[in-house]
Amino acid sequence: MAGVKNYYVFTTHKAASRFIDSLLKDVAIGTGLALHAPGQPGFPREKELEGDPSKLTCSGLIGTLRYGFLPLDLKASEVIVHLRDPRDVLVSLYFSHKYSHRRGDGGFNPTPDIIEQIDLGVDNYVLYRAPQYLERYEFYTEKMLNLGNVKLSSYEEMVLNFADWLPKFVENFPLLDREAFIAKQIHKRAKQFELDGAEDVMAHKRKVTPGDHKEKLEPATIAKLNQIFGNTLDVLNYEV
Repeated sequence: MAGVKNYYVFTTHKAASRFIDSLLKDVAIGTGLALHAPGQPGFPREKELEGDPSKLTCSGLIGTLRYGFLPLDLKASEVIVHLRDPRDVLVSLYFSHKYSHRRGDGGFNPTPDIIEQIDLGVDNYVLYRAPQYLERYEFYTEKMLNLGNVKLSSYEEMVLNFADWLPKFVENFPLLDREAFIAKQIHKRAKQFELDGAEDVMAHKRKVTPGDHKEKLEPATIAKLNQIFGNTLDVLNYEV
């Protein structure tokens, strides 16, 4: 789009960010934009950008960013914020940290205190992590989603109706052949969201079905999360 400086995609961990990573690689090919992403040589650590957005000096397609910050060129750019029900995010985070996440240098390297929290079980862990994710969600809802050039993308719609979600997600990208791109991506990726209710706690993509917190958490824990995330759930239209 003429006049747009950059295209940003923000999300959180456990909201299919690896899937979005893969999709953005194809968007880069389909638009001719240079893709800049965490983990690439020279790309700042995302936590550093929270404190100093000026460290981000690249231009083009930038994402997937799993921590919120305000880019210096925010008003001149197109932005997508891709979110999932935070209660499901926290449940998924527990199972990832407990079973499937690679541990060691460069990966998830929990302290003994965090390991202790994980070992106390899912209900404990989601409440332990809730304040961290509340801060991230509130940043998105209070500082970004009210801007006219920031678009909300729903994990739940992506999972339940990929064919309708995809055109909305790529709407503002300057694709050279939009119809062909969408058709190719639906053919390539739609089967990933054929839901059968199966679950594998050792897999990175353990279970994608929305509402997982209702199955995994005690009612008292859900009630506490509903209170903690009350305003966020309301803004994002998640059922309480």
